[in-house]
Amino acid sequence: MSYLKKLTFLKVLTTIAWADGEVTQSELNILKSFYRKFNLDKDELTELKYYLAAPVSKKEQDELYYQLIAELSSPEEKEEILHALETMVQVDKRAGEEEKDLVGRFQAFLKKSSPTRRSLGRMRNLLHKTIFAHARDKDPELEKYFKRKVLKKIELKMARRGIKVEVPHDKIYFICLFGTLLAAVAHVDDHFDEAEQKALKEVLSDRFSFTGKELKVLFEVVAEQAQGGFDFHEVTAEINRLATYNERLKMTDCLFVIAAADGELSHDEAEEIRRITKALRIPHKAFIDSKMETLSRLR
Repeated sequence: MSYLKKLTFLKVLTTIAWADGEVTQSELNILKSFYRKFNLDKDELTELKYYLAAPVSKKEQDELYYQLIAELSSPEEKEEILHALETMVQVDKRAGEEEKDLVGRFQAFLKKSSPTRRSLGRMRNLLHKTIFAHARDKDPELEKYFKRKVLKKIELKMARRGIKVEVPHDKIYFICLFGTLLAAVAHVDDHFDEAEQKALKEVLSDRFSFTGKELKVLFEVVAEQAQGGFDFHEVTAEINRLATYNERLKMTDCLFVIAAADGELSHDEAEEIRRITKALRIPHKAFIDSKMETLSRLR
């Protein structure tokens, strides 16, 4: 198979890696493993830099999928791609029958001569599940910190009030991470008053569909993390690893809501949010847009 056809396949993989708004280090490692399998040198990979730098449009994605199917004209070329995928599944010790089945279904998909828009979407989902399924594992040390240092205290405190924490584990972890960032903004002025709690509750229910018990836990996390004691860069790196780009955009709005709940947005609060959004890889324009929207509501 020519290196041009291999490049098309790698472009497709890159668009899949960008599906949630970023390419993680784990996904980048997966792409690099394909570079090695295909024996592409640095000069040949120059064309991929454009696709690694930022996500492409939906139209361009679809064109790439059609191009891939059209270019893989011979059974041998399709088998070469499938062999690379199967090798990845085999070297992943956590790969199960479902992932092996996905590779089999992708094989059947490649045999189709005239893919539809719907089938292209299925292919995108198929590759994402097969290749990038484990690219966002949690940080075990950070998870242990929240369990031992934060959640344990919160559970005891809520138990004394007759409240039992019954929130799915994954959501609890997300709440701990997000609550830590909210705490950093809420306590810039050294307090988290009722007005801020009310405003935050409304926006969290709207943007993240949090339930009553989930909100109670989140507010406790904000209060608990007010004293600091956490590693800012560790928390933001974990959010980047686990949250999608769109989720991080919603977080930006929530940070401004909590900062402006008392009727004003101070310079220190805006600067703290700027520091957080920069660490969350939110474009400066998105930060400014959210800030201006907040200021317009305060006028």
